[in-house]
Formats: sequence, structure tokens, C-alpha cells
Amino acid sequence: MTKVLNLNSKTSFSLQPKPPYNFDATIHKPSHFPSSDNEWMKGKYWITVIWGGKVLGFKLENDGTINRPKIRISVFSERALNKEFIKKLIPEIKYRFNTENDIADFINRFKKDRVLAPFIKKWKGMKPVAANSLYETLIIYIVLQNATVRRTHQMLENLFKRFGKRVKFDGKILSAFWKPRAIARVSEDVLRKLKLGYRAKFLKRISEQFASGEIDEYRLRKLPRDEAKKEALKLYGIGKASVEYLLFDDFYHCGTLETIPPWEQKIFSRLLFKKKLVSVNKILFFLKKRYADWEKLASHYIWEDIFWKRKTQHIDWLEKEIRL
Repeated sequence: MTKVLNLNSKTSFSLQPKPPYNFDATIHKPSHFPSSDNEWMKGKYWITVIWGGKVLGFKLENDGTINRPKIRISVFSERALNKEFIKKLIPEIKYRFNTENDIADFINRFKKDRVLAPFIKKWKGMKPVAANSLYETLIIYIVLQNATVRRTHQMLENLFKRFGKRVKFDGKILSAFWKPRAIARVSEDVLRKLKLGYRAKFLKRISEQFASGEIDEYRLRKLPRDEAKKEALKLYGIGKASVEYLLFDDFYHCGTLETIPPWEQKIFSRLLFKKKLVSVNKILFFLKKRYADWEKLASHYIWEDIFWKRKTQHIDWLEKEIRL
């Protein structure tokens, strides 16, 4: 990944998400692993995208308010994109940046809740976001397994250098992912040489599932939660905790919450009960009873708030729980 691909052609248009829509809190998740395919600053976001057989660069700019949202979108490409391509691309952009889901009921039901009210006041209009494709998200999940952030970053950058591209647009140079077949067709030994360890097997098998069409992201998006869960569990090397993330972050199922990983358990224990550790069942019961039908989105507001705080202040107990 040495040659830089220049995306000099630009097409711009605007979208109006369903209100409320909090641009920064939706687009940027401080709790998520940072990867070199995207960059955020207040009111602006850049990301590389592979779609329709092309490498693209997206720039999103906040051009509205939470209650009257508007996003200015610029799509960068090597060559000018025709109107038909853009017409087909717009629904994908709407999905990836979650502009169509309506969370007004959630806001209205819980804006006066004793626990949730302060979080809703700060982050009203925050939604889950699937800026990456499902395949790209799974690559990140796999390299995150049993690894520190530093180690994960090293593995992902090794993959970008071997299979990805460097892309320049709007003055930014970012990494771009690769098509699944790029990894599907190489040996596991090639992947192990990139210091991936046991994850090499998972990456190859996942890539084969997507390259062969065994996994269809667009079909999964349309499935009810339980069916999507059943299908997602067929993903090689992906366990229940990762599927829980996918159901929310990629398929936007904001209700049922069934699994809380151990490291999240410790943080929720502090945030909800001001204790070092309470049982997962107690946390789930609290969220289900109090925020029925919306417990996953409710937990998201509570969770992301502490990581936004971490951007500007040192939280000693939180740092001890985060593996860096």
C-alpha cells in the first residue's frame, strides 16, 4: 500500500435525516476503536468506502441542527460519477449514517427519566451508525479479539499495507479496505506473516464467506432481530458478544439487550450502581425493566457519555478498565 489513489472528482448533495439527529454523537463514537480509514472533527467526517466496484471518499458536514438536521455530503471518486450511480448510492449513504430511523418515541418516553434524562439532554438524537460495511466491521472485530488497542492497530495497519490502498481526497490521505476476495484467495500462512496469529484463520474464512456470497449484508439488514441474530451467528469466529454489537451498530435493532461482555459489565456496574462489580443479570434486569423496547439504545446513551467525558478529562477507574 505505497501508491496513493487520488480521488479528484467530486459530487455533492444534501440529505435531511429524520429528527432528532445529533450529527457528531451519531457519526463519532469515542468508545470505538479508531482506524485509519476515517477521520472526524466537530461537524465534519471523512471516510473511504468501497461500493459499486469503486473506491470512494465521503465527506460529511453538519449543515443543520438536532431538530432540523441537514447533512452536506461530498462523494469523491477517480472519475466523474453518473447520475444513475449516485441515485443508487444515496440509499446506501442513508443506511450507513442512519438518517431514516425514527427515535422520537425513545426521546419522548425517557426525557424525564431520573437516570436517562441527563444523557438525553446532552446527546439527544444520537443513534448507532454503520459507517463501515459489515465485512469491514467484522475485520475490526476480529483484530480486536484478545488484543490491546496498540496490538490491534498494528494488525489492522499490516492488513491495510498488504491488501488495502492509500486514498487522497479533500486534502486527507486515508486507508481504504479491500474486497473480501483479496484475502479469500491468499493462504493462511500469508496472513500469519502479518502477525495476526490465530486470527488469520478467522479472517480468511470470513473473507471466503463474503466473497462466495454466503453472507449477504443487504439481506441481513432487512431481517427481524431474531432472524438476523441467527444468521449472524453463522459468521465464522464471531461469538454472541460480537453479534450483540452487530445487531445494534450495523442493523440498528435498538430494543432487546441480551449480552454484556465482562469489561462492559465492570463499567456499567460503576455507571448504574456506583459499585465495582454487580452481576450481568442485575444490569440487564435494570435496563429491561426501566427501558423496555429501547434498552439497547438507552445503554448506548449511558455508555457513550463516559467515553465523551474521557476525551477531555482523566477518569482513573475507567482507564484501569480499558486495555491500551
